[in-house]
Amino acid sequence: MTQLRTQGHSLKAICNFAGISRQAYHKRLIHQNRKAELYDQAEKVVLRNRGIKSRSGLRTIFYKEQLSTSLGVNQFEREMSARGFALKPYRSYIKTTDSRGHHYKFDNLVSGMNLRTDNQVIVGDITYYQNSSGLYYIFQFQDYYTLELKGLIGSKTMEGVNAEKCLRQVFKYNKQGKYNHKLILHTDAGSQYRSHSFQRLLRNAQITPSHARNCLENGLSERTNGIVKNEYLLDYDIKNVAHLNRALQKIKHQVNEVWPSQALGYMTPKAFAQKIRGIQADKRPVKQIKEVKI
Repeated sequence: MTQLRTQGHSLKAICNFAGISRQAYHKRLIHQNRKAELYDQAEKVVLRNRGIKSRSGLRTIFYKEQLSTSLGVNQFEREMSARGFALKPYRSYIKTTDSRGHHYKFDNLVSGMNLRTDNQVIVGDITYYQNSSGLYYIFQFQDYYTLELKGLIGSKTMEGVNAEKCLRQVFKYNKQGKYNHKLILHTDAGSQYRSHSFQRLLRNAQITPSHARNCLENGLSERTNGIVKNEYLLDYDIKNVAHLNRALQKIKHQVNEVWPSQALGYMTPKAFAQKIRGIQADKRPVKQIKEVKI
């Protein structure tokens, strides 16, 4: 109707065409103007969040900023997408796993497993990051149940010592160094995780190792790698490995405590972890690790 009005049609003609009264026309016009103002404000919220994290998703922004009091999530996503704020997918190509050799190879112990708490299964992987300053490797360990990033470290090499440093970050995060064989560490069968030194660290901490046979059996880590590189590091101009590690510590904080996760009902991992600790174990939500058929 607004378009007809701007094309020179009289108000009487428009109302007759639409089969409504002048009062109804003005009421609709006021509603449209209010909606437009609301979307303009929502766009400013999106721009503010994209200024912090350029690949923050629309739905994540919606729940982070608690916009449900004024907009529905679907209409918010439709309008912001129409305004050009939808994210494009990203891809990764460089291989970071070397599973040659026969020492310290283990079965997949977590497939189909039901989880009710943190520190039952921690998953890990290595990815690459490349910019104008060179090629880097990122090691990460994440709690499968709470999605907390507990270890995150960057390096110029893929040496196993970096996996050890990353695991020690997990101990520091948990404020715990012994797990009485109740914690499974699930990774691919990369040589970094099969070194004598890394396996000795697992034995001393009483952690049980588990290996994925392919990337599908370590899907959470694969997704997290993509998020760290393509949603967070995208906003940093990394100069060297020291700068990378400072950035990764900030990213770990943002993942754990700032940005809500859809998988956790749009709570942050840290908030979710705190919530479930206040719930009796047998009443906590069950998370099942998908069994991959090969």
